[in-house]
Amino acid sequence: MKRKYFMMFGAALLMVMNVVFPNFTISSLASTEAVPASKDPETIQHGKKHTFALFKNPILGDGADPWVVKHTDGYYYYTHTTGGNITIWKSKTLTGLTSAPQKIVWSPEENAPNGHHIWAPELHFIDGHWYIYFAASAGDMEKQRMYVLKSEGEDPWGPYSYPAGTNYGKIEVPTDKWSIDATILEYTKELYLVWSGWEGDVNVSQNIYIASMENPWTLSGDRVEISRPELDWEKIGFPHINEGPQILKNKQGKIFILYSASGSWTDDYSLGMLTFNGKDPLNPLSWEKNQTPVFQKNTDTDVYGPGHSSFVKSPDGKQDWIVYHAAKFKGGGWTRNIRMQEFIWNKDGSPNFGTPVSTNTLIRVPSGESKGEYVPSLPGLVHKYEAEDALVHNARVVDITSASGGKKVGYMDFEDSYVEFEVEVPPNEYTLVVSYSNGMGQQTLHNVMINNEFIGPIEYESYGWDNWRNAQMDVKLDTEQNTIRISKGHLYTEIDYIELIPKETTVLKYEAEFANLHKAEIINDSIFSNGQFVRFTGENGGFLQFTIEVPKTGIYEMKTWHVDDQKEIAQTRFSKLKQGKNKIMIQEKEGMQEIDYFTLEYLEKRK
Repeated sequence: MKRKYFMMFGAALLMVMNVVFPNFTISSLASTEAVPASKDPETIQHGKKHTFALFKNPILGDGADPWVVKHTDGYYYYTHTTGGNITIWKSKTLTGLTSAPQKIVWSPEENAPNGHHIWAPELHFIDGHWYIYFAASAGDMEKQRMYVLKSEGEDPWGPYSYPAGTNYGKIEVPTDKWSIDATILEYTKELYLVWSGWEGDVNVSQNIYIASMENPWTLSGDRVEISRPELDWEKIGFPHINEGPQILKNKQGKIFILYSASGSWTDDYSLGMLTFNGKDPLNPLSWEKNQTPVFQKNTDTDVYGPGHSSFVKSPDGKQDWIVYHAAKFKGGGWTRNIRMQEFIWNKDGSPNFGTPVSTNTLIRVPSGESKGEYVPSLPGLVHKYEAEDALVHNARVVDITSASGGKKVGYMDFEDSYVEFEVEVPPNEYTLVVSYSNGMGQQTLHNVMINNEFIGPIEYESYGWDNWRNAQMDVKLDTEQNTIRISKGHLYTEIDYIELIPKETTVLKYEAEFANLHKAEIINDSIFSNGQFVRFTGENGGFLQFTIEVPKTGIYEMKTWHVDDQKEIAQTRFSKLKQGKNKIMIQEKEGMQEIDYFTLEYLEKRK
């Protein structure tokens, strides 16, 4: 059987070359007690002490058309397309949406004209009331129209009713054409409705329209077209599509409209951008279209069809985050989940969304969700075994891009279904990690046997099919040669791979992307450790600074792993660190440098 030893998340030493390395500055500080990371179920922890938490996408295992808003009460309110009702999630944190309480705030009456195909709800707080905008029809998708609900008070969880004088909350447009994805633009104390719709009565193209509003449920004029699919990257799939417009403002108040282009069922669904450069939002010449997508698929991170975005601040207001949906795997079409990542701003004030982050990448939670400054350490040596390389009995190997190695083991549907791994590792106590997918809507389990001895069940929480999560249990291996069998238990679960992580490890690992960065940027590429590395921008004075905690005073072997022409190379130094808190700075020496991670190993005696 294939055996893989590797630094956490796949880094490997390929070769050592003579290159120019950065300088290293290491200083010791007095030890302080670390603040533990959040214990929410979505938090991923690999060490005993953390001062900021980590998470993996997706934040919601199934869903499309996400919308999230942070209210003055300190809570995030989130909704997405359910199809049959409007549900609102409530959470103190963005990552907490994974397990946040939710409430159905509105369901349509029987035989109502807005009772079916309820799409893309959005929640807006205007003049002391919440308004929910959504698209729906009586059952014929060719007759989708826009509707609005108004809260009776200031509680986002309702109750809601139709605004007075409306027909089931319908927003009347003089041209009365097919329309979806309504959102609100507030500009110079005036309201505007922005949406996607057909020009005529035939589905050949969806355009972006805008109209002025008399109040939150009434238009004061007819629609004006401000964008249509016209560039090659906007016209992949037919009918041609511009949809899902969302308003984004920078801190200077400059306005952008982000919209989704190309077929939502294609891998090429992406985000385009309009920039408001005029004085009148109703003047089409005021809107300048970006000639290239600003957020699109990335085969290097196995992200396909990212679109229909929402934008929100971190809990402390210091960071900007994009929340979006994407296909779960290549060719997944409308099989989508909800993801998020931080974005930054360019010098000209425009947003820079970068590239979509892999679902295998650990990400630092939004600022304000956890406290402290220590960089979490990850285990150095991890033994990883792909399920497709194991003995698969009465189950099936399936090709799918969302899984590690592009394959998973599914159809473990029978009493004698199992996956059996042959592992060769030093006798030791280990954490057994199983990467799994559970879409049953309830907890499932597998049974674990080691060397033909039943160890116990391993339990899996439900996050949706093809959303890979980790479950773990402690095991002890007394010999070097072992078999680990994972067999069907309660209900159905799919397996991607297993890992064995030594309980006691002498090598600790620190990802460059978790450092404080100065004149450096994070690059997403799944072939590198944790799917990311850090690149200096080439400006003078670039550096990475880590604040870490070590258990003992002494000499440490420090290996810094660099990226050079898509290869990993290492530089080794020996440094004295003090027990507790230490600051490590990696400076750019000259030219462009790219750093993946570094490792520390305590040495009883210097080698």
